Amino acid sequence: MSKPKGDKNYMTLNKTECLVAFKYLQDNADSLFNDASTLANSGSYGHATSLLIHSTEEYMKAFIICLDGNGFQFRNRVPGIDNLFVNHKLRYGLALILTLLAILIDDFKVLLPHIQKTYKLTFDLKRDKEQIQNEIFSYMNLRIQTANQEVRWFSEAEFLRQDGLYVDYVDEIRTPLRITKTNYDETLLRITRLRAFILDYISSFNSEEKIITQGLENLKVQFSVEKWYEKIGRLIELFKDNNKNPLVDLSTLISKFSNELPN
Repeated sequence: MSKPKGDKNYMTLNKTECLVAFKYLQDNADSLFNDASTLANSGSYGHATSLLIHSTEEYMKAFIICLDGNGFQFRNRVPGIDNLFVNHKLRYGLALILTLLAILIDDFKVLLPHIQKTYKLTFDLKRDKEQIQNEIFSYMNLRIQTANQEVRWFSEAEFLRQDGLYVDYVDEIRTPLRITKTNYDETLLRITRLRAFILDYISSFNSEEKIITQGLENLKVQFSVEKWYEKIGRLIELFKDNNKNPLVDLSTLISKFSNELPN
């Protein structure tokens, strides 16, 4: 039996209603995240892992609803965005993008002081060109491997979510009781990083710092001017085929690209 559909749903909420609804989504995501820790402490790693992934799905919905409540236009201008609220694969695709952004931002925080210290007042493009190239290729090799690991993990997240809840038979018995602490810890590491990124971004809308508020306003403009909404819509099209997972194809492309980079 399907749930009854009313006139009001995630796609029809106005900005004020979005700012109310996203808090409920975020609270539920936080509750799932914390409940996972409780289950893991009692040794129930399968159910705990599944709850962590469930929390991620709620964070994805909260993120989009929060953005629209603060003046973005994802629901109105991204074709197919309504699938985010019913399609697990699409939520994992968004989670993957935000995870990669979080990794890049963390790297930038570490690299910026190093760059400033290394090249301040002594930078010479001709003299340092080879060193710079080596550092760039070294970083790209490292992070491409990281990106591929994340793509593979999120491409299989739905299977892991189900394995954490249900007993199934696929060539052999698959049971939540076989999910280990290592599986849980790997999931926790990813979801914790992703959760921190989302909560930080959401909190930025309450910032009184001019550089942050102006940056958010500029981003709203860029989404329209650069037609990013429409481009996101074209990406969503890739997730509509229930028999295919575009993240698997992406992993193959990343592996091929990685093999072309200098070691």
